[in-house]
Amino acid sequence: MSSATTSAGLEQLDADQHHEIDQDQRWTGIAFEILGQYFVVPLGEVAEVIYPPVCIPVPNTQQWFKGLANIRGRLLAVSDLAGFIGSTSVPYSDHQKVLCISHHQHYIGLLVDQVFGVQHFNKAYYFSDNDQLPLDLKPYCRGYFVQYQQQWNIFLFSQLLKNTDFMNASQY
Repeated sequence: MSSATTSAGLEQLDADQHHEIDQDQRWTGIAFEILGQYFVVPLGEVAEVIYPPVCIPVPNTQQWFKGLANIRGRLLAVSDLAGFIGSTSVPYSDHQKVLCISHHQHYIGLLVDQVFGVQHFNKAYYFSDNDQLPLDLKPYCRGYFVQYQQQWNIFLFSQLLKNTDFMNASQY
């Protein structure tokens, strides 16, 4: 083997190892915005992202519960996430999307202000506590990443689904 071949082989090995290190340091999620705050949810917690569907209202439910929608033959319970957390619903806009969660027997859609798609974060820029996060959001968030000079709070839908007020949208 010539020295040129050996050198090229070592450079490729070094590049491959660098790539593996990058992969190990990468955290991937779906980024979205509500209430003027930026969030990211673990990729595995979202089944799909859709445009807001036509919802059939359900009588005697909370204002933040938008109703039921038929998504490919399956009933989706759609809630306004900002309305639930912030107590004020945001008027519909062209940027809004619905993050669909399929967890056990539940199929839930969460209306958010906008979705920024799949984002990759460097684990080196993870911080465990955000003192600036409003108290209403703290039960659902576990740390944050800093990227592009912005804090991206990690929102765990699994924590939201443990909230009995959210899971029971009736007014009674």
